[in-house]
Amino acid sequence: MTTGIVGRPKRSRPVDRVNYKLDSDLREILRQIADRNGRNEGSQVEQLILFYEAIEQLNAEGVPIPFNEINARVRQIWTQITAGDEE
Repeated sequence: MTTGIVGRPKRSRPVDRVNYKLDSDLREILRQIADRNGRNEGSQVEQLILFYEAIEQLNAEGVPIPFNEINARVRQIWTQITAGDEE
């Protein structure tokens, strides 16, 4: 039988705990993304923040990023999420 470490390693840097209130539909999207990528919710939030910062830095460096397409997709997803709110 083989043994191994399971779970995420403990962080060496300090962590402040905060609670954010997210719309339940956004939270469900976050959970689905996290599940798809083999992460938990907190890890996925961290990944999304890092991803956004990387995009901002690349954009500032002049690397072509299709922001119009990204924003269009964001609006599309938001419209799908909020479609039930109008009832």
